[in-house]
Amino acid sequence: MEKKYSNTQFIKDFFYFVRNHKAKFIFFSIILTLGILIGLLPPLILAEIINFFIDNTKGINHFYFLLIGFLTSTMIGYSLISFSKYKLEILSNKMQNELKVSSFEKIISGSLAWQDKEKTGNKLERINAGEKDFQKLMGLYIHKGMGNIITTLGVLGIFAFFGLKYLILTVIFLFTYLYFEKIFNKKMSLISLKLKKAKEESSGSSFEISSTISTIKSLGLESHSQKKIFGLEDNILKLKNERRMASTKKWYVVTFIQSLFFALFLFLVGSDIAKGILTIGIFVVYIDYFKKLHNFLAMVSLESNRVIDVKSSFNRMMGLLRSIPEIKEEGAHNLESWKKINFKGVSFGYNKNEKILKNFNLEINKGEKIGVVGFSGSGKSTFFKLLLKLYLPSKGKIIIDDKKIQEIKRDSLLHKISYVPQDVELFNLSIKDNVKISSKANNLKKYNASLSTSLTDEVIKKLPLNDLTILGEKGTRISGGEKQRIGIARALYKDSEILILDEATSNLDFNTEKKIQNNLNKLKNKTLIVSAHRLSTLQNMDKIIYLEKGTIIEQGSFKELLKNKGKFYKLWQKNKAKKKN
Repeated sequence: MEKKYSNTQFIKDFFYFVRNHKAKFIFFSIILTLGILIGLLPPLILAEIINFFIDNTKGINHFYFLLIGFLTSTMIGYSLISFSKYKLEILSNKMQNELKVSSFEKIISGSLAWQDKEKTGNKLERINAGEKDFQKLMGLYIHKGMGNIITTLGVLGIFAFFGLKYLILTVIFLFTYLYFEKIFNKKMSLISLKLKKAKEESSGSSFEISSTISTIKSLGLESHSQKKIFGLEDNILKLKNERRMASTKKWYVVTFIQSLFFALFLFLVGSDIAKGILTIGIFVVYIDYFKKLHNFLAMVSLESNRVIDVKSSFNRMMGLLRSIPEIKEEGAHNLESWKKINFKGVSFGYNKNEKILKNFNLEINKGEKIGVVGFSGSGKSTFFKLLLKLYLPSKGKIIIDDKKIQEIKRDSLLHKISYVPQDVELFNLSIKDNVKISSKANNLKKYNASLSTSLTDEVIKKLPLNDLTILGEKGTRISGGEKQRIGIARALYKDSEILILDEATSNLDFNTEKKIQNNLNKLKNKTLIVSAHRLSTLQNMDKIIYLEKGTIIEQGSFKELLKNKGKFYKLWQKNKAKKKN
């Protein structure tokens, strides 16, 4: 069950994003308050002017004095309000920008375990909705909320000065009105929360479908995908209609309450004028101030839906941001150099009930070439992810020289490692930019060498714009094998000390894969860790480990493993038989 999101927490979350500008926010809010309070004076002065014309006993100078006061208070109030609103709008734009940037930074910093818990589209919808609704909330605060609240408090003070019965009636009116607002808003808040979740689900599914459109078309799932989106959007429409019905019912009730109390006000004011207690001028003041109360309550009624939406968005956004685990690297050091990496009794699982790696022990020496063999699900990719510090072991230690991996800053560790996964992610950029994105350096010699070693230069020659050819979103304009060549080129251009290839040549033909592997074997001062589906590419490795169910069951050179005639030997024989057939 989702925890209730209180108004107190909502206000705290709002000020969390205001924190960097709190002093300015408070200062300009005070200026806005002063302007609004000064703006309450003109109706009082106008009442005195009306009384002056009805009973002209104070002389024309008194009229001039009142007129100057009316103009001065109007201009000062307007100037303070305009100035403070302008400054608060500037602050609002800055805070909105900071909110989006900081939220994106926080999402990027989240661990892979956290990233896998929710669709990317859902996360983006929650952040985008929160950022937009923060801007709406600031707009409401600046242009309506602050002004109406301060005006209402000022009106209550003035009514208390003129007569206790008017204050009591006003307070009863406000409490009655706001009580029914609260009842209806509670129901609408629940509907809005359901609507937010429905929108996130629809957005997440749409993002997922659009990002895998090639697969959907190849499997003939267009109709199924359309039905799924139609169903989600139909649910959104039903919730919107349900919220509109609740809003309409609320409008009828609060309009009746407002009309009833206005009639009572007119009755009391009219009675006091007839008795000579109030003047015609004061009657005008009461009508004007009651209108201000009406504007405040109309704002509450009309804008409460927006506030409910904003609160729901904040709840969803802050819930997402709070769920991101903090990666604590206090006291961690940069990895300047290394000689040896040791996995000692390492166990790890993506959930508590399943262990992918079990008592994993391995020593990696600098400059060593290591092959990794095992069927799908044996733990090869998990081993690489632990080495990249994308996850931390649940048991055992990963030690680099004499330091645990937890004591080493992840950024400095990644500086030492270049990683090429099986499914290479490419950006909608040129080949050149996709390769060079891995390093800030602009080295033409290194760039050409990385293209040559990975045989990407052969791909470039076939393209109309050579290495300036734009690849399309996720590299849709080239084949899987060509993507892998560019992925390897990108890793080589980064020029890290450790190069990890995780089935990175699986989409290449045998001859191309062999050529690239031979080129990689010639690299100097590199630690090479290769997982490959063709065992023949691992013949020149210094050491090969055979993984099964997260445990190393065989280890040795290519010749040693064949000589031992264990599982690696059987797999080798099986591959040879397949090749003959």
